Amino acid sequence: MNFAFGFLVIGIIIPAVLAVGSGVLLGFSVYYDAMYRRNENAVMWAVLSGFFQLAALIYLILHFVEKHKPMRCIQCGEFLVPDSRFCMRCGRQLFVPAPEQLQMYDKRRRLFFWLWIASIALVIVVIIIPIILLAVRYFISYVNIS
Repeated sequence: MNFAFGFLVIGIIIPAVLAVGSGVLLGFSVYYDAMYRRNENAVMWAVLSGFFQLAALIYLILHFVEKHKPMRCIQCGEFLVPDSRFCMRCGRQLFVPAPEQLQMYDKRRRLFFWLWIASIALVIVVIIIPIILLAVRYFISYVNIS
């Protein structure tokens, strides 16, 4: 009985910790993606994606495959001129990172995305291995009883 209890604890606690860690990795990926896209709500998107991983995954997939669209002002909705520091319509000051920062954001968003994929694969492996070992153990004990 202790053997099964140990596997259940390991099969629940370790995957739960890994799942929380994978949420953090995905949050960082979304944060750097939002910063790369000059989004002023990067922290909000990162926190939301950490809690709602499926929605964040859809967000990232769509943003990785979509072509660059012209940016819009968050205040008035006017299309922005690339690399502009102010909105031409309402005068709102815009967040404009340096090209080196953009490269850093791009590298980090991709790094954290692939780390998130690896952590999900690790969660799956950690969940499946105890289940297989428990099934084999109970099968062997069933065969020994019969």
